[in-house]
Amino acid sequence: SSSVLAQAIVAPWVARVSAPRPSMDTINGVAMAMEDKLGVSANFAQVITWLVILTIGWLIFQLAIPASKGALGKRKRGDAALILGQCGAGKTALFFRLRDEAEIQSVSSLKLSRDKLRIKALDTPAPIDFIDYPGHLRMRGRASELLKEARCIVYLVDSEDKPRLKDVAEHLYELFTNPDVLELHTPILLALNKTDLSSARTEKFIIDEIDREIEIMRNSRGATLEGQDSADSYLGIEGEKFKLLQHAPCPVQTCRISVKRPSLDPLHDFLREQFA
Repeated sequence: SSSVLAQAIVAPWVARVSAPRPSMDTINGVAMAMEDKLGVSANFAQVITWLVILTIGWLIFQLAIPASKGALGKRKRGDAALILGQCGAGKTALFFRLRDEAEIQSVSSLKLSRDKLRIKALDTPAPIDFIDYPGHLRMRGRASELLKEARCIVYLVDSEDKPRLKDVAEHLYELFTNPDVLELHTPILLALNKTDLSSARTEKFIIDEIDREIEIMRNSRGATLEGQDSADSYLGIEGEKFKLLQHAPCPVQTCRISVKRPSLDPLHDFLREQFA
């Protein structure tokens, strides 16, 4: 019967090839055991033995391929702190505050600033590669290449500028659906700047506005993608309103800072956590 045949094939093999590298003597011994058990010729027993060896080898090879691909193909985040945000949010002012420990009067630029900085307050083992990327809308698409280099993203928001919060939400939506951010699980710090101003909005107000704007976008884009494969483009949980701190597909923290004052302790804490 088939069960007898299976037992005749497997039992001798398990008993005799437990050694990591079975010798020809072991293989011949298995063939002889099959010959006795099944009552077949020596040649036929040899054929069965080698078929079993090749089958087991093929199965091991097939199991090893995905494991090796996962080990070799797993990407790691880069080593840069990428500073993003809208024009006027204070990105360049933050960059030079970190670099020179001084306030500067900056203007909007279409050029990025990049430098490796050693910040005393952080006490990191090596200088941190900071990238200040322009906030102009026409430059936004080019930032995607830098996302691959980012260990983390510091996203500056102008706490005083309510009309810009819609643009902030749109940019965050783009980041949350970016394949590199999704795969690398890039941490984002939403740094609410200009909190030294009396007209600055509260953290709750800003987060609620971003939640509301992203909810509008996900509904409109979800309707557009209905019937299509929208797994990479639909944020949040279906049937629930989007909440930034609960439904973002990567780690997101928020804090209040003032580059001008300066008051940067929460930012330092975040950077220390990423680069320590």
